[in-house]
Amino acid sequence: MEVIPAVASNPLVLYNAEFVKLTVFNDVSNSANVDIYTFSSAYKPESINGQTYTPLGGLLAVGVQQRDIRATSADTSLSLSGIDGNNIYVVLAKKVKGSQLEITRGFYDANGILTSNAHRFTGIVTSYNISEELDTSSDSDNFTVTLNASSFKAVLENRIAGRKTNPSSWQYFNSTDSSMNNIYSISDQDSDFGKPPLKKDVTSSTAATENQQTGQSGGTDMSYQVF
Repeated sequence: MEVIPAVASNPLVLYNAEFVKLTVFNDVSNSANVDIYTFSSAYKPESINGQTYTPLGGLLAVGVQQRDIRATSADTSLSLSGIDGNNIYVVLAKKVKGSQLEITRGFYDANGILTSNAHRFTGIVTSYNISEELDTSSDSDNFTVTLNASSFKAVLENRIAGRKTNPSSWQYFNSTDSSMNNIYSISDQDSDFGKPPLKKDVTSSTAATENQQTGQSGGTDMSYQVF
């Protein structure tokens, strides 16, 4: 379990900020073709692991991150408010949905010095929302962008793997694959796998014994022995 020095002896943390790193993958076939955006709820630029975070102060709101001993399928959200139309381009023009979102919490001392940090969340942006508010006093628009993200565990749980039981699915990678060519002829058949057969096979000796008991040999009672 991770031990955070800032809260090890004091559960009440007065000075902290959230640091957000958004990695947008422009081309899935090229892992180097990415755009990285960093911002924080702090009021001055801070550097964590060689990455400088732009201070947004109260304009950044980060949702709650669930903390469990085991990996959990938790979601979170973050909102950027008071941004202009030019910054909306980042959300609309870039492939924000599916990008990687990382959230780190930084801890300050009484002098406002960043002393330590702890990684809080890593996930994938699943959706986004843009809202607009008109400021009548200045006749300008204020936009709020909200990103919703799911943890990696939730994304893996919702992943669909394997193939479907139809010819087109199996021939997608190999056009000559005939494994499922006859699937339609048995698709409406009931197969109770693992259950005992509903009708047992009858052997010749058993059939003879049944005929002997019921007298079904020409309507005459006959007594004979089957060897």
